[in-house]
Amino acid sequence: VLGKSKKSRKKNRWRPYHVVPARSFCKFIKEENWQPYTPKKRLRSSSEYHESMPDTGIMHLPDQLVIKVLSNLGITDVSACRLVNQRWHALIDELHLQALAFTRCLHYQPIPKPQTVENYHLSTRSWLRDFGIRGKELAEQLDELLEHKNFPEILFFAIAEVLAKTRLLTCQNVCTFEHSGWVMDASFSPDGRHLVTASIDNTAQIWELVAGQWRKKVTIRHSEWVLTARFSPDGHYLLTAGAGNTAQIWELVAGQWQQKTTIQHSCTCLVRNASFSPDGRHLVIASDDHTAQIWELVAGQWQQKTTIQHSGLVINASFSPDGRHLVTASMDRTAQIWELVAGQWQKKATIQHGGWVRNASFSPDGHYLATASDDHTGQIWERVAGQWQKKATIQHTDWVRNASFSPDGHYLATASEDKTTQIWELVAGRWQKKVTIQHYMTVNHVSFSPDGRHVVTASEDHTVKILGRFAGQWQEKATIQHGEWVNIASFSPDGSLLVTASIDGTAQVWELVAGQWQQKTTIQHSGIVTKASFSPDGRHLATVSYDHTVQIWELVAGQWQKKATIQHPRRVDHVSFSPDGRHLVTASDDNTVKILGRFAGQWQEKATISHTSDVQRARFSPDGSQLLTASSDNTAKVWLLKSRVNNDIS
Repeated sequence: VLGKSKKSRKKNRWRPYHVVPARSFCKFIKEENWQPYTPKKRLRSSSEYHESMPDTGIMHLPDQLVIKVLSNLGITDVSACRLVNQRWHALIDELHLQALAFTRCLHYQPIPKPQTVENYHLSTRSWLRDFGIRGKELAEQLDELLEHKNFPEILFFAIAEVLAKTRLLTCQNVCTFEHSGWVMDASFSPDGRHLVTASIDNTAQIWELVAGQWRKKVTIRHSEWVLTARFSPDGHYLLTAGAGNTAQIWELVAGQWQQKTTIQHSCTCLVRNASFSPDGRHLVIASDDHTAQIWELVAGQWQQKTTIQHSGLVINASFSPDGRHLVTASMDRTAQIWELVAGQWQKKATIQHGGWVRNASFSPDGHYLATASDDHTGQIWERVAGQWQKKATIQHTDWVRNASFSPDGHYLATASEDKTTQIWELVAGRWQKKVTIQHYMTVNHVSFSPDGRHVVTASEDHTVKILGRFAGQWQEKATIQHGEWVNIASFSPDGSLLVTASIDGTAQVWELVAGQWQQKTTIQHSGIVTKASFSPDGRHLATVSYDHTVQIWELVAGQWQKKATIQHPRRVDHVSFSPDGRHLVTASDDNTVKILGRFAGQWQEKATISHTSDVQRARFSPDGSQLLTASSDNTAKVWLLKSRVNNDIS
């Protein structure tokens, strides 16, 4: 894609201003002999440039091949290709390839089309029309696309574009949810049509968006604080639990929320873990009464299938990815594996340890399971012909804090207080130790990159180590030095970047370049850095510190640049990116929420929301058009994001 670079204008020379990855083209164009076109005269406009392009080379490729190539590019590349010529411009717009690339890069899971269309008619269409002339035009265009198979992705991209091109936002408080105690949490349902609040006033409230208005559907009452309120993956069920000995399951039936069952435990104690299976048909509830209960949805009714007994507190309970297996980890020095067989849950194995089992997790394919224990060991188990068998024991000389599988399930990494991390590999059906990473103090964290080719460890010895897999061997690629403990080490969504955060008041960003990890920048704060997270597309980074600030950094032409510093008078407790990664929300003990967003290439404060006490949570709705805040002022509030000035869209 040719353009005039600033440095070359005086010399009247044309240079590439954006290079579409050659690998993407070469994957499909193997024998096409084409030459890039270089203008012979100075062209004054992009239209003149388009008209001058000859019908040769890449410009002469068949539409089907061009579409295939463009469908495999990221949003930046697709947007650049849209400027190449009128034919590509028309293809990209006609097939909505920008919207598809945008959602693909963000790993966005679209809401089912029927629900998206219904939401559009109920509220989104009128919301868009409030954004002046451009918003009205966009709504009219979307009206013509309601039957398009990719309408959810198209609508998500349209909302993101409108908000990104709005300079200042006003947050209209469309509903306030009153409690008589602190609101500890609040969240939207997966489709954004419902929300739930959980409070220490012993209640949870469910609200529904009806004809653009939030209406209370039901108040759920408990005997103690409500600390957990979670929707099922499909949003049709809700589970509430907390400090008492009960949990409740509610179902959405013909537009009404109905209580389906109350789950009783044997003592007035804390429910430590409550979660649905991936398909939403089972749930597990682990309590301080030393039990975990499994419930199943059968013919529209929730039935208790079994109670798992331990002789100590159950630390966690989790389903396998396919939802057919469950593992519990307990302070009684055991982990139990259960399997769903012919509609019944059966105990398949009890894993014995000599100390607390701190962690138990399945591999991504559910074929293996790993445990981590205070007895200085981890164990790997495999499901063979329907039976679970121990395959390996990982020996450490102190507590094992964690054991985690790689994304492909072929590797396992452990973190221990004996100052080491071990990486094991599955080779010809047997687990073998590949390497031991030595630190000088306790290893607090270990994780794989998304592609499984790198491992990062974080230690109390003030260092982070990155290991890479090359030719079947794990090699130390870099050691990152901090001045104090490192409390965060996480990869970007594509695994090419790493951010570390420390109590020394700094965060560091490293990048994988030509197989080597290089330090790109150091972010300075004047207090402990408590959080550091990438945006969904990995191009932005937010850090949070006890110095009452949030910093936003952006990757520009391969370099990280600080784009904004958000100052709060008091500590910032929560920060999160919007689903499209173009906005950021902060929640602080100073009773405020701030919304930051990109506009004309710069990050700036777009809106401030106030409560009368500390703000505990702030979350965007699934489509990014609304914000939900929860506060210790006994309220939760929904805010509709709108343009502060009519026609304020670039």
